[in-house]
Amino acid sequence: MNSKLVSSRSLAASFLVLACSGVARGQGATVYGAAAWGVNAYGQTDVPATASARISDIAITLIDGYALKQGAVIGWGSKDLDPDPYGGLDIPVDAQSGVTAISGGAYHVLALNAQGRVIAWGYNIIGQCDVPSAALSGVSSIAGGGFHSLALKSGEVLAWGYNDDQQCDVPVAAQSGVSVISAGFMHSLAIKASTGEVLAWGRNETHACDVPVAAQSGVSSIVGGFGASVALKAGRVLVWGGESGTAEQIGDVPAAAQSGVSAIAAGWDHIAALKDGGVIIWGSDDSVYSSLTNVPADGQHSVAAVKMSSYNAMVMIEVTDCDANGLRDQDEIFAGTARDNNSNGLPDACDIATNPALDRNHNGILDGWEIAQTPALDSNLNGVIDGVEIAALTAANAALTAQLECGDLDGDGEVAGSDLGLMLLNFGPCSR
Repeated sequence: MNSKLVSSRSLAASFLVLACSGVARGQGATVYGAAAWGVNAYGQTDVPATASARISDIAITLIDGYALKQGAVIGWGSKDLDPDPYGGLDIPVDAQSGVTAISGGAYHVLALNAQGRVIAWGYNIIGQCDVPSAALSGVSSIAGGGFHSLALKSGEVLAWGYNDDQQCDVPVAAQSGVSVISAGFMHSLAIKASTGEVLAWGRNETHACDVPVAAQSGVSSIVGGFGASVALKAGRVLVWGGESGTAEQIGDVPAAAQSGVSAIAAGWDHIAALKDGGVIIWGSDDSVYSSLTNVPADGQHSVAAVKMSSYNAMVMIEVTDCDANGLRDQDEIFAGTARDNNSNGLPDACDIATNPALDRNHNGILDGWEIAQTPALDSNLNGVIDGVEIAALTAANAALTAQLECGDLDGDGEVAGSDLGLMLLNFGPCSR
């Protein structure tokens, strides 16, 4: 491994989180975009505009970020690696359409297509991208570990790749009846559908595979970190294992994460929980990681899913894309490619499309904003641009004139009975 790229410690947990089976999909017209923060050595938190709206899943490795957009995997990062020796951004043709879920390992990526086929690419020195024939159809869930891969097929866990710690030696109990999977850096996790029991196997130097009694029933979600395991039970976060020096910090679950949690994620020395649409992060208090633990605005509300790498977090958040161009409205407004003169977070063009009366002079600009900038445009202070009123009055006057011309056929200035005879004789400007 190239020491210039990543130290042995930074190999942590980007095998990701929540993951294994993708993330919750929105209902109806809900639109999601990606946002990320934390240590950004390789640009993995620099989410591109193309991933800012209309995505359905996210993944992150040690050096790259990924999103699933309308069935296609898009990626970014590795900005200081030229060429990229791991190939994570060389997205294969098979992953550019028809994909339903994605998951990231340390330097490799997994995708699942609509036919239940697993697609893998990236760093493959230990076979983590050599998808076995059993995983080429019928798979319902995927999870990328440090250097190994997991898939769930008809309740059976399939595993391949690095196996020095037996993380790919699937125990008998995990060969049937499994509903959820997750891959830690060097260990694997599964949940039994019938009981909610967590199964764990692989490296256990940090006790990540010593499942506590509380996690032996009723668990709904699991994630593996570098040396720890995390479970979600009835809205409460359970943590066991962890590296020396941080095990106590990550295991000290804050009160806010002991109820009402809907999703979990794990990094190297940190745990994340999703509660009421906002992300809670705890673990190492080393100030060097403050960019991760200080959750930005994008992670504090409207979050649908969260994933973590070593010292990064990525979320899928509810956004607006009112013009359906695949770009987040807020980003377009910030970049100046869309107007938001009424500061409501939506492009003016979308406001006008919803309510055409907001732009009665049809110039693409909100009338109220035009009047605020140039009060003389509304000299009678009735909220309507004078030009619009004049045009309306002119049109009304023309209509009245036409009516008069058609009714006053004898030209005496009034419409009377004398005009009726002329009308019957088909006389005048309105004759046919």
